[in-house]
Amino acid sequence: MKHLNLDYSRAMKLLLSLVVFVLISGRTFAQQPTKTSDPSDVWEIRWSASDEFNGDNPDWSKWIKTGNLPNTTAWKWDNDSNVKIENGVAALTMRQNPNNASDGGTYFKSGILKSYQTFTYGYYEAKIKGADIGEGVCPSFWLFSNFDYSVGNGKTVYSEIDVVELQQFDWYEGHQDDIYDMDHNLHAVVMQNGTGVWRRPKQHPEEQLNKFRAPWDPTKDYHIYGCEVNETEIIWYVDGNEVARKPNTYWYRPMNVTLSLGLRKPFVEFYNNRNNAVNPETDPDAKAKLPGMPTTMYVEYVRVWEKSTTTPPPSIGVGEIGNPSFEEGDLSYWTASIGINEVVTNTKSSGSYGARISNGNVAQVITLAANTTYTIAVDGKVGSNGTTAFLGLTNAVTGDFITNQEFSSTSFENKSITVTTGASEQKYRVWYYSSGEAFCDNFTIGTGSNPPTDTPVNGVSLNKNSSSIGIGETVQLTASVSPSNATDKTVTWSTANASVATVSNGIVSGVGAGTTKITVTTRDGNFKAECNITVTSGSSGGSGDLPSAGNTIWLQTLSDDYVTVNTGQGTALQATKSSVSSLEEFTVLDANGYYALKSVATGKYVTVASNNTVKCGATGIFERQKFTFELTSDDYLILKGKINGQYISVNASNALEANQSNASNATKFIWGGSSSARRSTVEQLNLEKEIKVYPNPYKFGNLYIQLNEVKSGTLRIFDVGGREFINKKFNEVNQIVLKQDELMNHNGLLIFQIVTKDGTTTTRTICN
Repeated sequence: MKHLNLDYSRAMKLLLSLVVFVLISGRTFAQQPTKTSDPSDVWEIRWSASDEFNGDNPDWSKWIKTGNLPNTTAWKWDNDSNVKIENGVAALTMRQNPNNASDGGTYFKSGILKSYQTFTYGYYEAKIKGADIGEGVCPSFWLFSNFDYSVGNGKTVYSEIDVVELQQFDWYEGHQDDIYDMDHNLHAVVMQNGTGVWRRPKQHPEEQLNKFRAPWDPTKDYHIYGCEVNETEIIWYVDGNEVARKPNTYWYRPMNVTLSLGLRKPFVEFYNNRNNAVNPETDPDAKAKLPGMPTTMYVEYVRVWEKSTTTPPPSIGVGEIGNPSFEEGDLSYWTASIGINEVVTNTKSSGSYGARISNGNVAQVITLAANTTYTIAVDGKVGSNGTTAFLGLTNAVTGDFITNQEFSSTSFENKSITVTTGASEQKYRVWYYSSGEAFCDNFTIGTGSNPPTDTPVNGVSLNKNSSSIGIGETVQLTASVSPSNATDKTVTWSTANASVATVSNGIVSGVGAGTTKITVTTRDGNFKAECNITVTSGSSGGSGDLPSAGNTIWLQTLSDDYVTVNTGQGTALQATKSSVSSLEEFTVLDANGYYALKSVATGKYVTVASNNTVKCGATGIFERQKFTFELTSDDYLILKGKINGQYISVNASNALEANQSNASNATKFIWGGSSSARRSTVEQLNLEKEIKVYPNPYKFGNLYIQLNEVKSGTLRIFDVGGREFINKKFNEVNQIVLKQDELMNHNGLLIFQIVTKDGTTTTRTICN
């Protein structure tokens, strides 16, 4: 083997791993990234795409063995022969075909580890030793998405982030790279005028190209390569040292984690936007390098983390399917290695949600007991006549196909597959796939040869117990029927007073000032849940009104995107959100003839930066924090910065800029809010002194919110991600007490908001 000098350390690693396992009875869940941008961030490891490679064979329940692997034109993938586990290390090998046999015009096969699980934001780290050959191959650690050509202009069709590419020996700006040079680049396909256009690093070096020259040869030993991807930035690290940083403008599609060994010159020639094969026996430069083949890259570990606010779903038991009817409102538990997949509300068999796929699939790894017959069923339909969809089952470890069932009707029908397991407990992958458009809902699993019996409903709950909206405004209520695998999740909605608010499919619309109750009722069992709705006289934009000082408002583009404070850096303003929380709410303040906007969530002021970008990081009101409000001829709101006299627009990256000299080029906003009380800047600052939270910082026991006088209203508490987790009424009190169990699992910065008839007051505390 090419790494015999490291066998002792690898063997010690295995021994120490066993000792650690015995000591803590588990894997290294407390491990943190080597280096991140904010040391105070708390990260949670995701074992669905993390691997210590301590087994005898690759864990093919995590990694795609065959099938949906990246297209290559200069070599082929063969994981059976080219991915091995050797002494606690993954070995990925590139080798020439026997007798240089041509396989579709290619002459080499290699190994790749591509995760089933996809991630959008997180921290990705691997410890890698390069391939001995030097020039000719490229050991790579990268993230890449599928292609979605249904996106709008300016949106991302394809995202690719190269955590590291080693040994490329690239030619750039008249310079030939050598073994010490590595690349940390970005690639994307962006929709422009209805066509997907490639953005390559050398075409856009300031935005996408990063080169780092190491002081050591990466083929001689292991080094740690890491990358943090958040909503605003992408940051690269080598051995814990930051080596590059770029703004995140296009890299927000869910991406697979990938380690691979690819070919480079002289075994390939790059043209037509791809690497193309060279016959190594007839090309003299390639033939001279053949003595270095086969060659192998080594990976000691790969680890993936997400910030602790993105809590993974709880584990599921043997013979169970997680989120089987998609009633959690997302694809929790479900992964998809190809195509388009999403949760929808307009096409489902029952309940509130179903899943839609388009040239893609949804899939889940489940565990089945030994020597048992299972029947797995689903409600499925296709989007149009002539399309087919399939419910299927494969062995998650070996990748072996077991069985499937075909769907061809445009109406939902229930079909099932049956499998009898072997002598040991085993992991399987259940999936629903279509090369066209199709829908699925209500997965069930049971033992025996017959489909499972019905599971009755035993309750229902709503995502909100109370909410306040203005006339003409809406709020989305979501019903969760329990248990999650209930057979009939159909619900009906009703309002106690339609002159105050109406409801349709959970969407509540304010009609007139007052209070009413919205009720959801299950068809099975007649279970009910209620939400108290308060409708105020606050008005919405697009109707000839301008916000006033004292309003708490949101801003929404005509594309239905709400303006939000991006907490990645705490400053960026972007039009990206589909619903309103405190991060999308701003208090309007009087600023001596102009207006200022203050974030409800962060307490910072909206500002026009020196480069004309619009951010939300100022601590006071100066010239850059002053704006004028204007109405367009069709009664929409536009904003203009005082400092440069420029109107605000939303650019192709969804960021706000004060860069338009002509009002006709400004972005039009709809605005809305629940407060119409006018108050001055001084009055607003006095309001902020009216509440005190203690102890601050908070660690345990009761937490007290002290008001300066007896009040009635609503307490809302948000985490730093803007998610509301407490919404409770209080009546004629000057102190609110929260018990420890109400704040469990909510560490970090918390936003406290008191809403009364006098307005909204906000303060913050740290919860440890």
